[in-house]
Amino acid sequence: KQQLNYTELNIINVIKLQLMFPIRRLKNKIFIVLCLPLAIACKQNPETFAIHAPIYPSGSDAVTFTLRKIDGNVSEVKLFEFVATVNSAGDLSATTPETEIQSWNSPAFPLTFTKSTGYGTNKLVTYRFQVKGNSKTYNHSISFATRPYPVTNQAVPVYVVGNQDNVLNLVFIPDTSMNSRMNLFYSSVGSQIDSTFHQEDWVRRFRSSYNFFINPVTAIARDFDSGLSHVLPSNSANLSFAQGKVILHFHDIRDQAGSGYFSAEYYVRGTMLHESGHSLYRLADEYDANSASHWEEADFPNNWDNKSDAEAAAPGYNKTTADVQKMGSQDWYRICNNSCPMRSSGVPLNNYDAPCRTRILYTLLQTGN
Repeated sequence: KQQLNYTELNIINVIKLQLMFPIRRLKNKIFIVLCLPLAIACKQNPETFAIHAPIYPSGSDAVTFTLRKIDGNVSEVKLFEFVATVNSAGDLSATTPETEIQSWNSPAFPLTFTKSTGYGTNKLVTYRFQVKGNSKTYNHSISFATRPYPVTNQAVPVYVVGNQDNVLNLVFIPDTSMNSRMNLFYSSVGSQIDSTFHQEDWVRRFRSSYNFFINPVTAIARDFDSGLSHVLPSNSANLSFAQGKVILHFHDIRDQAGSGYFSAEYYVRGTMLHESGHSLYRLADEYDANSASHWEEADFPNNWDNKSDAEAAAPGYNKTTADVQKMGSQDWYRICNNSCPMRSSGVPLNNYDAPCRTRILYTLLQTGN
């Protein structure tokens, strides 16, 4: 209640100060004052995240479920599962009742449980970690398919947490360089989910807003410097539901995004955040090269096409005019710091800065209606 009252007073002050501004700028400022504090205040406590390995198991693979703690006190954890059979049309049948398969009291993290017998082929497994702590109960419910997946030319659900229409969807596509390295590809998908999207400080806060899939058909990642576009998979029409489609490859090339697809070496985390920033949230580049792609979004941009607008936006992100930086020789400006993923890429993982975080939150709320 105190948080909301404080926010309401801030909104009133913003309205008083900004009545002479265009209505879009007023809306943006209200969003920053209202939604960002609520997103921060509503962070789970305790804060945990779940993963399974292998991320796309065969029918005979043992599967290990892991729950890690980010913060807070946990008093009890329970793990449940239910399993359904998938046919070639994608329909489910023979769904088992949800069953508790493990529990922990006063647990020491990380928690792991291994299903040693495997689930069989043509299965969709749903597991749920129930987490209790600080007089609250949270649930992580995740579904994944076993290999092989019987639905021809369709993306395989390997880490699904919500309805496709209400969350962001990312499909991992093997480059042809992965044809002889498919086990590496599968493990890399799990690592990218666990070590990139579950590790970036802002993105992982909304980890119930991302579905991940694997494509059964390969593509070809092209070097940006070659001037050639990626060769898309033959089933690309079936991937239109996904906001992001990444081609994981084994090459040493300059990665690029285009036509809703982007590329990344299988092990890089910084590049994954940078390129998915373009595809998932329409974040623009923040580096200085003339080859960078700069544009200004109508709502919550991370690039500005003139210095005065960037300086006017800075206080809304707890920045000052000194934080406004020109990018290269072009008349484009940024407020984010030098380590923001939209300015950097490569192997290291850095956290998004405030303008990018706001754009991410706005995109998630728009996607979830």
